[in-house]
Amino acid sequence: MPTYSYHAKDNEGRQISGLIEAVNPSLAAASLREQGLFPSKIEQAPPGTTYDHSLPPTPNPQRPLSPDRPTRVDPAPFMVAVPLSELAMFYRQFATLLRSGVPLLQSLHALENQTKNTRLKQILRECQAAIASGAPLSRVMDNYPAVFTAMQVELVRAGETGGMLEAMCNRLADYLEREIEIRRKLSRETLYPKIVLSLAGLVYLIIKWTQAGMGASGSAVVAAKVQFAVIVAVTLAGLWWLGRFLNQFPAFGAAWDNFKMFIPGVGGVARRYATARFCRALGALFAGGINIVRAVEIAGRACGNRAIAQAMLDGVPLLMSGQGIGAVLAQSGVLSPIAVQMARTGEATGSLDDMLARVADFLESEADMKAHRLATVLGVVAILVAAVVVLMIAIQAYMGVANQAMSAGDGGGGD
Repeated sequence: MPTYSYHAKDNEGRQISGLIEAVNPSLAAASLREQGLFPSKIEQAPPGTTYDHSLPPTPNPQRPLSPDRPTRVDPAPFMVAVPLSELAMFYRQFATLLRSGVPLLQSLHALENQTKNTRLKQILRECQAAIASGAPLSRVMDNYPAVFTAMQVELVRAGETGGMLEAMCNRLADYLEREIEIRRKLSRETLYPKIVLSLAGLVYLIIKWTQAGMGASGSAVVAAKVQFAVIVAVTLAGLWWLGRFLNQFPAFGAAWDNFKMFIPGVGGVARRYATARFCRALGALFAGGINIVRAVEIAGRACGNRAIAQAMLDGVPLLMSGQGIGAVLAQSGVLSPIAVQMARTGEATGSLDDMLARVADFLESEADMKAHRLATVLGVVAILVAAVVVLMIAIQAYMGVANQAMSAGDGGGGD
């Protein structure tokens, strides 16, 4: 029977390597899964290699379990935000400095002098002080959840532990650059419909404001216009605050995001982008040595869809009971079917991170194409809506003039 060498991770994120006998790689992966291991690489052992049943798998201590962290609270949540573009540049430059052999402390000092973002500059200053006192970089990053997500902290921690901080920073830079590109595409594709609908609404409000108080005189006109403006402002502010209030409840957020995925046209694009983000985050975390349970939790939060995040949390007990990641993703019922199939294939062949990256690329490409088509349709719909609004205003104005003319005619006949 053929002998295969493998690299796998256990439920605590420790990397395990060893040999296993199996008919083919798929059965080898299935056998490892029965032992509670998640294979990341399976290849046929060199000729002459024999499997010794008396030797246990060799654990690699360089990637220990990433501990569960308490609730992360930013000590200064109202300070200047750090844009994703700044963070992507920070990670890319940090990786370049480390690859060039610049010591960690000097690299952070150079990045502090270079960045123009006041908050990032302050955080880098704190990082230097912490590292000088012997603390890890990830510990300071963990204190700023509004700047560094759990995914970023975990990958940096894995890089520090495994001696591969440069690779983790490059991986984070790649991830953030893809996220920035997705947001730019969405913003670009929806810009025209937003402008048309906004202008139509603005024209409608202006005309209504102009019509307020018609037929009155003096202070009554001013009072009517002010009343109309106050009603509009209070209504918009009330809707905004209501949205913020409801957003505080996870159940509402999950239900709302789940509803968006079933809206005709828009839902398919939203589901593909969210699934792509989840797969890319999960692949990066898994390849970085994060234990599979925590990786699924973090990737769920990183995808930007609370319905998917909740489904992943619900699947954690299944993972801890020994079920495979493919089965858990399938039972969630919220991901694109192709992502589930590719995850199962990657799990069976020991190439989960590679398969997740591939399916993320595919889903992003498909979502881009559908988003472009949808934006074209929405642009036409927006023009039609604007035309209907203008037509209704014109009809109302004409009816008003006609009624005034008829009233004037009736009054003249009475004399």
